[in-house]
Amino acid sequence: MRITDFMKRLFQKSGKKNENSDLLDRINLSMNLLVQKSQNLNSQFDEEKKQIAELAEEAKKLAGSPEIFSAKLEQDILGNITAVSSACDSVLSGSNESAVKETLASLKTVLAQRMALK
Repeated sequence: MRITDFMKRLFQKSGKKNENSDLLDRINLSMNLLVQKSQNLNSQFDEEKKQIAELAEEAKKLAGSPEIFSAKLEQDILGNITAVSSACDSVLSGSNESAVKETLASLKTVLAQRMALK
């Protein structure tokens, strides 16, 4: 299925609706959910909460791009959002407090890479 989607995007006509707008919508929805989840973290994670909120605002500024590499980065962003969300769950359950910082740094890096593509 992924190969088929990849091939469709590779050979799509330039006049056709850009399929990665769906990825951007999913990124924004996922970031909003992550912001809500992060609000449950204790005050020890105030800086991380602030960073997550800032990244959510940055994600809203992403513009669609016909480049295949941008779609790859968008998929990576979604994966990193999931990783940060899982790290928040771990912290909320009382384990691995450093995971939030590590996964958040990775999300920040991938989002910055995608923002650089315009």
